[in-house]
Amino acid sequence: MPTFGFSAFLKLLSLNPRPQRREVRVRLSPSTGGYDFHRSLRLKSARLMIDGEELQALIDEASDLGNPAERRSLEAGLRQLDAWRVANPGQVLAVQSALYVSPSEEFKISFLPDFGYRLGGQTLAVHVWNTATVPLSARMTYAALALVSAAYTDGSAPDDVAVLSLPDNRLLRLSDVPDQRELAANVANNLDRLFVSVREDILGSIEPPDIRPGGSPGIL
Repeated sequence: MPTFGFSAFLKLLSLNPRPQRREVRVRLSPSTGGYDFHRSLRLKSARLMIDGEELQALIDEASDLGNPAERRSLEAGLRQLDAWRVANPGQVLAVQSALYVSPSEEFKISFLPDFGYRLGGQTLAVHVWNTATVPLSARMTYAALALVSAAYTDGSAPDDVAVLSLPDNRLLRLSDVPDQRELAANVANNLDRLFVSVREDILGSIEPPDIRPGGSPGIL
């Protein structure tokens, strides 16, 4: 069963039907795993927000990255995150993660908040989004947040969950919109059906073994 990180899941939801189907096929195909372009930002976001490390020291570390595009993205993301923190003072804290399993157990979503924030007396679990090349759909973002919010157990659940979109300085809080459970359920069920359909396509494209007269597969 494929497991999506939350940013990867948001990207999947942003795709049109044909590229979305291709992405699901990639997820269902054997793979050794790809390079996580945003891993450095996630790690340094926690160090900036939770551990209180200096912004410039973290940016200086980025010079060690060999990929110039990743280095620029990391630096811009850290600066935007620091500016948001200054403009939105609050208590920073660590919060628990959650794992969502789809109704038909076709996929999982791993929600690992980059930090927790105490705002207005509520604990907010925040996921940082830093992909400027993919337009973030607010509607699908709220649906995705509703899925992972439901995955929390009572003892570890934050009061609210949110996505902080750094490219456009938007904080999308689940509590800011009406109940999203119906839309979230439809999204999850549609994706379950898509995964089943793509898996059937993959199995249908595999040629059957060469059965010889003796009744056993031939050896080439």
